[in-house]
Amino acid sequence: MPKMLISPPDYSICMPFSAIIRLMLRIDSQPGSSVVGYLPSYPKNRRILHMFKLLSGSGHSVWKKQSRFVLVMLLTARLLPGVLALQAQVTDDAKILPVIVQKAVSSDISAQLLTSGEILPFLGADIHPKTGGEIIKVNVSEGSQVAPGDMLAEIDHRILDAQLEQAKAAVTVARSALDAQAVLVKTSHSAVVSAKAQASAVKAQVTNLITTRKRYQELFREGAVSEQQLDDVVAQHDAAQAQLVAAESGVRQAEDGIQTNQVNLKMRQAQLLQAEANLHVVEVQRENAFVRAPFAGVITRRMLDQGAMANIGQPIFRLEQMNPVKVVGSLVEKDLMLLSPDKTSATVKVASVNRDFNGVVYKLYPAIAAKTRTGEFEIILDNPEMVLRSGMYAGIILDLDTAKNAVVIKRDSLLSHGSDMAVIRVDSNGLAERIPVKVGIIQGTRAQILEGLKVGDMIVGQGGELVKTGSRVKPILAEDAK
Repeated sequence: MPKMLISPPDYSICMPFSAIIRLMLRIDSQPGSSVVGYLPSYPKNRRILHMFKLLSGSGHSVWKKQSRFVLVMLLTARLLPGVLALQAQVTDDAKILPVIVQKAVSSDISAQLLTSGEILPFLGADIHPKTGGEIIKVNVSEGSQVAPGDMLAEIDHRILDAQLEQAKAAVTVARSALDAQAVLVKTSHSAVVSAKAQASAVKAQVTNLITTRKRYQELFREGAVSEQQLDDVVAQHDAAQAQLVAAESGVRQAEDGIQTNQVNLKMRQAQLLQAEANLHVVEVQRENAFVRAPFAGVITRRMLDQGAMANIGQPIFRLEQMNPVKVVGSLVEKDLMLLSPDKTSATVKVASVNRDFNGVVYKLYPAIAAKTRTGEFEIILDNPEMVLRSGMYAGIILDLDTAKNAVVIKRDSLLSHGSDMAVIRVDSNGLAERIPVKVGIIQGTRAQILEGLKVGDMIVGQGGELVKTGSRVKPILAEDAK
């Protein structure tokens, strides 16, 4: 029998142990069957193949069985070390834990307050009629866009029309009376002038008669004129004096007439003002029969139809201005004081329209509710497409301080132990290590790392508490981080 040489095992060319079993099972008792045809022709197996040919050259069945046994032993000695090495390698690989990792990134992050609120119209009013009566005309319905001053409805105003005509006539009469009185005032002034002229003439006559009387008296003493002639002159003088008194009295009466007429003129002017005021009242009352829009907006509700009886206490329409709109939210008082009007930015999330809207805090309401210790704030949002409607529920995110270009990781990567925070970082060799970190701003699912990490570090995500420090892991980058 030739000398058998067994080379040291070469793991790179070893057959799996299962292949050995399959090889033996395929050797059957059919004439001409040979294990040689089933053995892979690896170069270093040629010695085994050659020995098998020598051992199985005889056709004796006993010898053939012995050759099979020898072949099995040879194959086992030749291939078993490689199989065991492969199994050991597979076992070591199975011990490496695959983990989902995230990268620490550079990003802006903001401290946020989360709350909710209600969308309300920028302006909203229930439109009441200013007078009662039957509604004879309705010009708008729900959804109608109106401008300031547009007529929404009309109330029966026939009686007011008659009152308006009556008031106009009263103004005309008062104006005419005023004009007549103004003429009387002018006439009084003329009468005063005439009376004064007449008094002046009489006064001149009296002066002349006084001189004549004195001359006649001297002539009478000299006997130049008779007593009768003197008496006539004295009578003329006395009559002129009486006429002068009457003329002066006429002047005073004319002057009193001016004052009287001036007082009457003022009364007529007051009567005209009263008539004009009454006319204005009637005009306003008639105008109140026309229900008009006080501001631009949309009719959101109509309470009464044509033919219904309107009264001052019952609204006919609901009018709302929906562009812009205001969002009113609430916060506990300590958080409310963190907001700054016109500075604090806000994101309003409206799930019903599947959109986010950006704005700023417009104002803080001054009162704090005593029972709940909460206060309200207001955000103004543009709504040109009219997708936001009053009464909608809104989630509100308020951004406070913002860190620029911060180191940011997923919040679920943080491990907490009391007040200490840490993460599991995977180095370039696949080794896991526990790294203490200092956490800054937390925004939703993200967290700012102030100390302990740098941009690009690989961090174990969820399940980091299951990873042992110093163990080898197989990092798998999360889909959302690729």
